Amino acid sequence: VQVVVDAGAVQLFVRLMSSPSDAVRQQAVWALGNIAGDSQHYRDFVLNQGALTPVLAILAEGSPRMSLTRRTSLLVESSWLLSNLCRGKPSPDFDVVRHSLPTLRSLIAGETYSEVCSNACWTLSYLSDGENGRIQGVIDSGVIPRLVE
Repeated sequence: VQVVVDAGAVQLFVRLMSSPSDAVRQQAVWALGNIAGDSQHYRDFVLNQGALTPVLAILAEGSPRMSLTRRTSLLVESSWLLSNLCRGKPSPDFDVVRHSLPTLRSLIAGETYSEVCSNACWTLSYLSDGENGRIQGVIDSGVIPRLVE
């Protein structure tokens, strides 16, 4: 992973998540998910390179021109990347990752794909793991009633 990071690929992958090509976006999400999932150091590096904003955009919009199978795959991989960006100890800076809460609330409320819902639930678990302020932030997001259902 360090070779990929040293070569500047993370910054390129972050930019590619905004590509007009759905296939390119999907591959960039997959690559960043693997890098961020390797360790907390790489997770923080990927976050610091700005990966959160484009992955939230992908999760919020998807792509209406995509086939259902490809859209599902992109949503699964994007929700997995988001999970990896919020996972680990020490936890990522809550002030950074709290911006994912509205998207997670939307995913939990309306997503019909079980793997996307599962990834969103795991992400909420990671976000609420720790001090009371983190837990209160998740509660304040309004996601809890849907989780109880």
